[in-house]
Amino acid sequence: MSGHPFRRYKFSAPVMLLPLLLLAVACGAAATATPAVKPTVAAPAPVAAPTAVPATAAVPAAPVVNPGKLTMMVGGFGNERFTFSVGSGAGNTYARLLHGFLLTTNEKLELIPGIASAWNLSPDGKTWTFTIRDGMTFHNGQPITAADVLYTWLYDFGPDSLTHSTSGKSQSIAKNTAKIEQTGPKTVTLTTKNADSGLAEVISEASADWYGVLPKQEKLFDEVLERAYDTSPVGAGIMKLTRRVPQASMEFERFDDFHFQPKNGFPQDRRVNFKSLDLRLVPEEATRVAALRAKEADIAPVSLASRKQVEAGGGRIVFGPEGFYISMDFRGAWNSDVPFSKKQVRQAMAYALDLKVFQDKLFGAEVFVPKGWSYATPSSLGYSPDLDPFPYDPVKARQLMAEAGFPGGKGFGQLKINTWVSTAAPFLPESAQLAADMWKKELGLDVVVVIGDQAAIQKVRNTEGGMRGEVRWHDNEARRDGASIIRSSHGTATSGARAHEDQALYKLVDETLAVIDPARKPEAFNKLYKALREEQYYIGVGYVNVPWGVGPRVAQWTPAPLASYPSGMHTLVLK
Repeated sequence: MSGHPFRRYKFSAPVMLLPLLLLAVACGAAATATPAVKPTVAAPAPVAAPTAVPATAAVPAAPVVNPGKLTMMVGGFGNERFTFSVGSGAGNTYARLLHGFLLTTNEKLELIPGIASAWNLSPDGKTWTFTIRDGMTFHNGQPITAADVLYTWLYDFGPDSLTHSTSGKSQSIAKNTAKIEQTGPKTVTLTTKNADSGLAEVISEASADWYGVLPKQEKLFDEVLERAYDTSPVGAGIMKLTRRVPQASMEFERFDDFHFQPKNGFPQDRRVNFKSLDLRLVPEEATRVAALRAKEADIAPVSLASRKQVEAGGGRIVFGPEGFYISMDFRGAWNSDVPFSKKQVRQAMAYALDLKVFQDKLFGAEVFVPKGWSYATPSSLGYSPDLDPFPYDPVKARQLMAEAGFPGGKGFGQLKINTWVSTAAPFLPESAQLAADMWKKELGLDVVVVIGDQAAIQKVRNTEGGMRGEVRWHDNEARRDGASIIRSSHGTATSGARAHEDQALYKLVDETLAVIDPARKPEAFNKLYKALREEQYYIGVGYVNVPWGVGPRVAQWTPAPLASYPSGMHTLVLK
């Protein structure tokens, strides 16, 4: 399968990978620092009065807008849907340009107002109330109202979304939602069955997902209306879509009325500083690199192996720090006839991975960092160094396998790893094959790696009984607040995507997500993450700094941390 922005090899999908030939990767520049942006307001106290943006003393001068066009190439568009609940991870590339968000973050990654002027959480941690800012509009000039937010939430998290949505995240939140209602001319509330301290993060721009505000439609879940929306989508984001050629290109124009600007009370202007953007689907890295060198592209995902070619054309490599994490999860681990139902087996497989080889011989030290546990990476709430991956210890790994009744892999049977060619995380199938080779060498396991379609794999994984006795080797967007993914993967007993059926862990998840005091959340998350790391239902491998090839026309660009997609677009300056 081609289409991976970091590919060195070509495969057909589905296909069994051949033994991996490791190639050394050259070193390069360090990750780019985060933008220096003055904070506006801190996140609201859980039970305090709503937080609002303070008025600014003076309105800064409008930025100079380059009349030119930015050309960006990416490796995939996914299913090209423009609503997250039926979309795919690849939608981050284009949907974040189109959509506006209720909340965003400052440079400390703290939540601050966006389309919502204020928000708060009830003392029991179950009812979130958002106040919608006056004067905000969609790209077509239509005002953004509380009715639009109500429609958006019903679409993403309402009871009928359970059968409509293809997103495990949306389904998990929907199962925990008690009611959604408009409670005033400008206010909308969402009440959960169990306390959920992370909901504000999920629907913010800081989320790993893109729950943007949608314009209200005549009906919910009407296939004709949804397909019409995907043909001509309207949002409230930094750019509006002007032309689209399916599976080829999307053209955008600057949205002059984007809400985050001084005239609306914000101390900073986050509108883009260029007039238009041409987003092109170019699966092959070699083609993207050639376009960068020929100055036909300004930004494109590349591998470090292409660094010299990019630099020879006057460009450079810019890193999106901590954009992705790589993890592996065991499916159906609660079934006693599945070998990895035994914790010793799961731990043994973790101890058998030499992640230094992943770093030195496959990804490169600038790209891959073996730190964190699954979705708890160093910038996440609750991270501590003792959450980092198990150390490489093949002797201990073999001992644990023998204790579990599988000495030398005898009696284990064949293990299937399901993975895909990622549109952003480098070398995902190759890293899965490297793990398979290590498990064969150190533990005597018979492991096959099968490359499939990401959406299809995710759908099966979210289905009750899907992938039973198999594993999923996957990439996912890094995040500051893991509350939502904690709920969907480790805290919902009725979820097809659940990792376990351990009642003590379910109880600990509920206790953790009920902590609504921001000062106490890191400690609570850390306690839960340590328990999950010990169980190893998910094996954390490490995180990825996403390398972007940047052409000479780009004078400045500072991608945001914890963003796998092109981010920090307001920091981008063209020559």
